[in-house]
Order: sequence, then C-alpha cells, then structure tokens
Amino acid sequence: MKSSFKLGRILGIEIGIHVSWLIIFALLSWSLAVAYYPAIDENISPLTAWVLGITSCLLLFGSVLAHELGHSIVAIRHGIPVKSITLFIFGGVSNLTKEPDNPGAEFRMAISGPAVSIILALVFWAFEAAFSALDATLASGVFLYLAQINAMLAIFNLIPGFPLDGGRVLRAIIWNASNSIKKATRIAARVGLGFAYLLIFGGIAIAFLGIGISGLWLALIGWFMATAAQGSYQQTVISEILSAVNVSRVMRREFKTIDPDKTLYQTLHEYILPLNQRALPVFENGQLTGLISLSDIKKIPTDKLGQTYVRQVMTPLEKLQTVAPEENLSSVVNTLQSKDINQLPVLSDGKLVGIISRTSLIEYLQMRQEMETKQPDVKQ
Repeated sequence: MKSSFKLGRILGIEIGIHVSWLIIFALLSWSLAVAYYPAIDENISPLTAWVLGITSCLLLFGSVLAHELGHSIVAIRHGIPVKSITLFIFGGVSNLTKEPDNPGAEFRMAISGPAVSIILALVFWAFEAAFSALDATLASGVFLYLAQINAMLAIFNLIPGFPLDGGRVLRAIIWNASNSIKKATRIAARVGLGFAYLLIFGGIAIAFLGIGISGLWLALIGWFMATAAQGSYQQTVISEILSAVNVSRVMRREFKTIDPDKTLYQTLHEYILPLNQRALPVFENGQLTGLISLSDIKKIPTDKLGQTYVRQVMTPLEKLQTVAPEENLSSVVNTLQSKDINQLPVLSDGKLVGIISRTSLIEYLQMRQEMETKQPDVKQ
C-alpha cells in the first residue's frame, strides 16, 4: 500500500502504517483524553488523561495487528506467502500473494482474525474485572475500553458481507457447496454491497439528523466496503480468465539479448531505452547466463554506469525465476507478486523462448475487455 512507512518485521512479515492511520490515532487519542477518561475520573489531570489516551490507542494498534497476524499465520501454514501487513484508517490489511486454493483454507484464514479479537476481548475483560476488584478505576477503564473495542472488531468483521471476514466465511461455505469460487465471490460481494449501501444511506440519514459526525463516518466505511467488494469480485473474474490462458499465448517472442561485458550505460542507452524493453536476457557463448533489468540498473549511481558491467549486477541464471510456456497466466501473476518482480523468462527444455511481463498481462486483459465490450455491427 502506497503512502505508508515501515515499522519492522514480525515472523518475516513486513509491518507498515499508512499515513491515514495517524488521523484516526490522533482523533481517538483526543477523544479518550478529553471525554472518556475524564468521565471515569473527573479529578484526572490533563497529562494523565492524554497518557492514558495515547496508551489505549497504542494497545488498540497492537490488537488490530494481532487480528491481522492471525490471518497471516494461518495463510502461511497453508503455503500462502504474506508480503506485508499495513494498518490504515479503517483497520488493517494483510497483503497475500495469492488467494487460497480451497474453501477449507479460505474458511480457516477468514475466521482466525475474529477468533484472535474474541480471545483478546476476553483477556482484557478479565483484567478489567481484576482492576475493578482492586478499585483501580482508571486501569479498569483502560481494559474495559480495549475489551469493548476488540469485541466490536470481532462482531463487525463477522458480518457476512465481502470483503469482511464474515463475507469470506460466507464465500468459503458457498464455494464448498457449489465448487465455484466465482459464484461464491459474486454472492458474497453482493451481500457485501447490500450492507455497504445500508451503511452509506444510513450514515447520510444520521448526518442529516445532526447526530454528531458518526453518520459521515458510517457512510465513509460503507463507501470503502462497496469499493472493496466490487474490486474483489473483479479480481476473481480476472484470475479465472488468466487461469484458462497459457503463457505461450501472451509471452513476447521477439526480444533483444545482450553480452555480459557491456556497460550499464550502453545497456540503458543502446538497448533498454531505444527498444522499450525493460529486461534483457544475457547470453554468453550462445548460452543464457542471466537477466539484466531496468530495476537492476537503477540501483547503481548514475556516475558509475560507464564503469559497471552487466555481469556484475545481472541476476544469474541459477537465481532466476522462470516459467514454462504451458503454465497458466494465473500462476505467473502469483509469481510476479510473491517475488516482487516485473518479468519472467519463459524456458522450454532449458532454452529461452520468450519473456512475459506485467505489461504483457495488462495489455492482454485490456484487449480482452475491448473485445467483450465492442458492440457487433448490425447488418440490415
């Protein structure tokens, strides 16, 4: 997700925060400091209230992160790599490199997040009860807030509308019954859209009644859900299209190669830019030895391009991700996403027969869309 900054890694998963999350962090901290904690203890100092407000928000941050880690850990156990987790204004999102292969995996991945939130809610309620017994009012208030928030997070996410966790559970059930992920996604997305429109129109109505800003907030959440539901269904349709097409139909068969002793300056100005070819297979003595790409060249300072040679920065053959011409495009997309690369050499019996790139896939989908939307001529 763009406009985010990295915090570190947990279990090998990159953790990031979108700038929009800072908005909700500031608003919640302010709300807790000026309203929630003063209502619990009218004698609380402003400094203490703000410390508790910020602390509560940080613990909420940890709760949402734990929710997403629940999804991610189950995904990894099912062989689905997780590139990152990003927290943003509406919660969090786990960036999976591919969809589950079967409804059972989908169900377990979906239910794991709310399960974590329910466990956290019970734990926080236990702490709230313990501090209440000790008459520690403020500490009890912190844990009561966290318990309620985690319970709400679990309940909201279990609503059976895509792309919420409950919608994914619904999709898994329908997928298992119908043996069609496309049908299951279409139904779950429609339910999600229905709930999203309910939030949008209900939120607008509340806003017109003048009940604070909660109505606008609900409408914004509904808009986000509607957009995500439509996007998820389109993604499923695209995946189904790509799974029925072989690499050989889309790969680029004509391409230039380069010698490993060329400088990066020559590679850039005599090959990549004039030919509009982002990556070049590297051949030596008639044998494929690696691949040099624009991304490799960009890592080298401009003033060093004339003194740096292709063989020094290319990806050698033994480290290259490759694909066979008979593989389907859906597997290509998964590889490109999981490895964060832009192109793949296509090998048949150890020989290079083509190159397939993200651009090739986009162009193919655009042509498919143009053909499907083109109205046939009506002959009189």
